[in-house]
Amino acid sequence: MRVLVTGSGGFLGAHVADRFGRAGWTVLAAGREGGGNWRLTRLGVAAEPVRLDLTASGEEIAAAVAGARPDLIVHCAAYGVDYRFQDVAASARTNLEGTLHLVRAAAQAKVGRFVHVGTCYEYGPSDRPIAEDAPPAPRSLYGITKAAATLAALGTAASHGLALAVVRPFGMYGPLENDTKFVPMILRACRDGRRTELTAGGQLRDYVYVGDVAEACLRLAELADFPVGEIVNLGSGAPITIRALGEAAARAAGHGGDALVWGALPYRPDEVMSIVADAGKAAARLGWRATTPLDEGMRQTLAFLDPPEKLPENTGALPCAT
Repeated sequence: MRVLVTGSGGFLGAHVADRFGRAGWTVLAAGREGGGNWRLTRLGVAAEPVRLDLTASGEEIAAAVAGARPDLIVHCAAYGVDYRFQDVAASARTNLEGTLHLVRAAAQAKVGRFVHVGTCYEYGPSDRPIAEDAPPAPRSLYGITKAAATLAALGTAASHGLALAVVRPFGMYGPLENDTKFVPMILRACRDGRRTELTAGGQLRDYVYVGDVAEACLRLAELADFPVGEIVNLGSGAPITIRALGEAAARAAGHGGDALVWGALPYRPDEVMSIVADAGKAAARLGWRATTPLDEGMRQTLAFLDPPEKLPENTGALPCAT
């Protein structure tokens, strides 16, 4: 069986490619020219490269999908995962228009199944766990365009007879995450003893090890009763404060926790103070739960942590893979 993973050079995409490869699938690593595959190399993923740029024309995307001949597409690529990328036109073109082209291309090529990776940021903040039937209420550019992409993907797939399901991961952490993200930033600060000013860290989040999310994608893809047209949250259902998450990273580093100055910064005016998954549907439909203990996940993340100067930098207004 052949799986085409978009955003395969990105954080989640590389781990999805790795998990499918270890399960015996032929992995087709889709990405734009010059997007880089260093994460796939670090993970030891054997994959066939496929040039596929979500900002290309619908005809070019269709040709790439037809040439790859996948049985399944797992669509991980997106623009704006990294907060530094806030170009409105690029976000709409990649997340919405590119997804529409990809869904139509999959239907045209008669791809068997399509897993669209959304995000918890399609929801709004809530003081209780969020279930899949909660109405979209995104606040960020990333969440807005991803919510639009999910609606467009579901509607377009239904009208074209494509078996498509959506997963919405909540917070993810793990090996090879972008070094601007919270967990690798804290690990490096503690490892290097670098003073880092933070908010009080009272925000409630739902963090899951990236390998667990990749496992959920595999289970969904191989499910006998594929949940066509449905959305499935991928989260632990267990809230954790940002401070507790940072303290777990400090424990993994083994020293340097004193470098973290909690409460030195104010919360942002638009700070989302609580976003936690209702993970019941994933357990019921996929038989999946987040199983990697936090301390073990932090140790695995630390084991892959490179010095900052060795990490490739994203440049320009290009899509950032999830």
